Amino acid sequence: MQSFLQSLLLGLRLAVLRLPSAAQLLRPGVHFWLLLILQIFSTAIIAGFYAPPDYRLDPMGVQSDAFLALLTLASAIIAMALLKRPVLAWSLAVLWMAAGLWISWLLVLIDWLLQRAGVALFDYPHSVRAVLALWWLAMVWRTLQVVPAVQWRRAAAAVLAAGLSALPALLLPLSSYYAPPPLAASAEIVDWSATEAYTDTDWPLRRSPEQLLAAQPALLSKALAQLQPQDPDRVDAYLLAFGGDGSETVFKNEVEYVQAMFAQRFTMQGRTLGLLNHPSTTAAVPLATLTNLRAALAGISEVMDPQQDVLILFMTSHGSQEHELYVDLLGLPLDQINPDQLQDALRDSGITWKVAVVSACYSGGFIDALGDSTTLVMTAARADRPSFGCGVDSDFTYFGRALLIEALNQTVDLLAAFEMAKERVRQREAEEELDPSHPQLHSTALIEAKLDSWRQQLQPGPALPFEPAELE
Repeated sequence: MQSFLQSLLLGLRLAVLRLPSAAQLLRPGVHFWLLLILQIFSTAIIAGFYAPPDYRLDPMGVQSDAFLALLTLASAIIAMALLKRPVLAWSLAVLWMAAGLWISWLLVLIDWLLQRAGVALFDYPHSVRAVLALWWLAMVWRTLQVVPAVQWRRAAAAVLAAGLSALPALLLPLSSYYAPPPLAASAEIVDWSATEAYTDTDWPLRRSPEQLLAAQPALLSKALAQLQPQDPDRVDAYLLAFGGDGSETVFKNEVEYVQAMFAQRFTMQGRTLGLLNHPSTTAAVPLATLTNLRAALAGISEVMDPQQDVLILFMTSHGSQEHELYVDLLGLPLDQINPDQLQDALRDSGITWKVAVVSACYSGGFIDALGDSTTLVMTAARADRPSFGCGVDSDFTYFGRALLIEALNQTVDLLAAFEMAKERVRQREAEEELDPSHPQLHSTALIEAKLDSWRQQLQPGPALPFEPAELE
């Protein structure tokens, strides 16, 4: 037992990159299996800290720890074979296993301290994996310094080999010790807000993709039923917000903020509707799909006066050089949206007066299709340029922030707001030495006159501060 405790202490020293002595390096190989057992219990306890309350313990998580242990042993064997010191392989594996045990608890401690400051370390899984990769390479290099009479070329080769052999642990999805409860037999809508951690290869939601898609007509009908009818004695405006990519919180932020902004600032309470792809909103908000977009436009057209009132369509997502808006939720096979499809959806709705805001890379490619005499079109970029500000670490795109948070909190004139946003984006891109995105505008005298008549009726509400949600 004393020898095992000494192995744990040596692992702690190595976890903080302090070296053991050459004499301490030789430890019994049986400690490797004892450390594996301890690692299994330790990982299960840590996973319990982060699992949602209704998740159940799943023994399949053991296979991930066993896989990591075998990779660690393989790394040690490969490294020592290159250094022609095979007798040290088990000793290194024991040290690396013990160090890995400590580093997992150190990460939990760091995460706890950061949470007290309002930041969650594990909300950034790619960053955590990058840190672990660098830590692993540093640890391998430090341990090889204990091995006597090693040439630097062989040591570098050993570090590289050990790093590559451990690479699957950093790239492959691993089993968790906790799993969601079994799928209920009923078709009742379930709150999935606790299932926000996911990867592109996982399906964490509690209903199947088919059940999720089957629920859309009811969700959309409920949302449309909550819209307020138009006032025949005035020009009303209705907002439809569309967030296409479900893998980044930035688009969720923009959809939720633009709805709140127009409800408060433009007194459009009860006249906004959101379509959004995000795992945390699927129970309450209809998905952002081409089918739902067409149905939402048709439904709004029935509530408003399509020849008198104004539709404001705000679409935010990634965009391609082929001028398609990216539409995705956890790998569902959803249709992407091109300019002709969007034009068809708007035309089929029968709505005459429109403001279309497309916030995406290469979004200028939508202007030719959408820009008729009764439609104002704003885009975040020129047809041949990307825009900036998306990503898992972003809370708002550059164009979205400039237009919604900065410009429209100062003016309710949409044309003036676009010019302010365009200049702010230009300044920010110049400061960061980025190629200009060149936001684009299409306008006509007819739509400008309609917007003037709408704006003259407005009694603008107060500005709306932006409070970012936690990044996911």
